[in-house]
Formats: sequence, C-alpha cells, structure tokens
Amino acid sequence: MLRLLPLLLLTGFALEIATIVWVGGALGLLPTLLLLLGGGFIGVSLIKAAGTSVLGALRSPVQTATPMQGVGEVAVSRVLSGLLFLIPGFLSDIFGILVLLPPVRRWLRSKIRVKTFSSATAPERRYDRVIDAEAIEITADIGPAEHEGTSKP
Repeated sequence: MLRLLPLLLLTGFALEIATIVWVGGALGLLPTLLLLLGGGFIGVSLIKAAGTSVLGALRSPVQTATPMQGVGEVAVSRVLSGLLFLIPGFLSDIFGILVLLPPVRRWLRSKIRVKTFSSATAPERRYDRVIDAEAIEITADIGPAEHEGTSKP
C-alpha cells in the first residue's frame, strides 16, 4: 500500500485538476475561482471552529467539573474536513463534506484505532534519586566582569 501512495496522490491531483477544468468550462472562470476561494474560506473556518470548540471543552471541565466526551472526534473531523477544503479542487471538497457526516465519522472511527490511556490507570512513577538543594537569593548589584590584564583608570 505504501508503494502505491505516490501513484494515488498523482491520480488524486490529476482528478482535482480535471474537475477544476470541467467546472471552469461549465460555469466560467470567475464563478470557478469564487468557488475555489469559498472552499478555502470554509476550510479555514472549520479549522478555527475545531480549535475554538476544543478550547471551550478544555475550559468547561475545569469550571463546571463536567467530562469532555466526543469533543475530540468532532474536532478531528472538523480539522480533517477543513484540510480537505483547503486543497484546491472540488473532489476534496466533496470528501470534506462527507467527513462531517456522523455515519462517515463512525465508519472512520471503526477503521482507525488510537491507543489511549488515562492518568488514573497509569502506574505511579518512582524516582530513586532525590536531589536536595538550597536556593540563595543575590540582592546586590553585579557590575560588568573584569578581565585579567585590564586596569581600572
């Protein structure tokens, strides 16, 4: 599969260019450019919305002691969809729309597994070496260092 990746990428880029040319021939230059720019703006707004939702979800459990459930899946799908919208072309936009649909998200989640762990189940770390130190605060002004061989006037 990894050996086919360059061929798949080239095929995908060729299909994207072909769809841009086809849509450009059907709609004209200006509407096609506006659609491509609109896709870029949608992509940026999706990525921004994903970051904002994660930030709000991280802030919420601290303030209200409610758990974050399902926020990561939605945020990842928004970022992936946003990245697909940022790719110039219309096929990637279609895939970006599909990634936002819950059935497609569930299917992707069933195909991609990520190992996670909870800090509550992680074993406690034990450190064998303890370094005991004492801090000394220096309050006097320290002037520039004097070099050997220089004399004071």
